[in-house]
Parts: sequence; structure tokens; C-alpha cells
Amino acid sequence: MNIWHIHSKVWPSIRLWRIDNENFQVNEKGIVAAILTNPTYSIIDDKYSHLLSKLSGEVTFHKIKIFDFVLKAEYHNYIELNIENSISPDNIKDKSSAGKKIWKYGGEVFVSGELKDEFLKISRHDFKFDPGFSFFG
Repeated sequence: MNIWHIHSKVWPSIRLWRIDNENFQVNEKGIVAAILTNPTYSIIDDKYSHLLSKLSGEVTFHKIKIFDFVLKAEYHNYIELNIENSISPDNIKDKSSAGKKIWKYGGEVFVSGELKDEFLKISRHDFKFDPGFSFFG
């Protein structure tokens, strides 16, 4: 099994409130990280959109904007992911990790080892990768 939980290297990352399908506002201060997740969204820096666009049938995405009304800042470099396939601690052993694959568990994002390697080619500084569900309680 070569499946990895992908998350931010920085903590705490900002928390967002959905305004509508394409707009979010910051509702809890933190660091603007390359990946932002919670149970209702999975958002990633747009610089990864070219890589993700090659995953036909695995994920779709659309551009979003993030507004921080306190800091009077706007961020236009993010996409929201709609990941088609789910994963869980109960079924991870049954998943094939061959090739470039992506899964969701709540708002958390999991990737195959091959996709992990592709993310690392773009940047070695944005993400932390942990094996499977090793750090879930």
C-alpha cells in the first residue's frame, strides 16, 4: 500500500466560511497554506491545477476566491477540489495505489505514491505526506 495523507506543513492554517460556490471568507486567523481542508471543502493552490487536470475521472475543480475582510486581503490563486473517490480506515487496504490517484476522507486528501512524487516535483515546501491513516486518532 502506497497511499499518503497530504496536508500542510504550516500550522495553524486559516479556516474558511463558504459565501457561495466560488467565494470563501476567512473566519479563523492562521497561515494561508498551499492546502486548506475541513469536512466541507478541500482547497489547494492553483499552481497544482495542471497536474490535477490530468486525473480524468478522479477529480474536478474550479477557481475560487478567498477574502480576508479583517486584513483587507484577497487570494485568487486557489481551486476547490471535487474528489470523486472516497477512502476510509476500513477500506484503505482494498484500494489500489498503482498510478496517479486521489481520494477524499471528509475534507482530507489522500494520494497515491506516484501522485505524491508529482506534487513534490512542483514544490518540496508546501506539503507534508504521512502514510495512510497513521496520524488519525
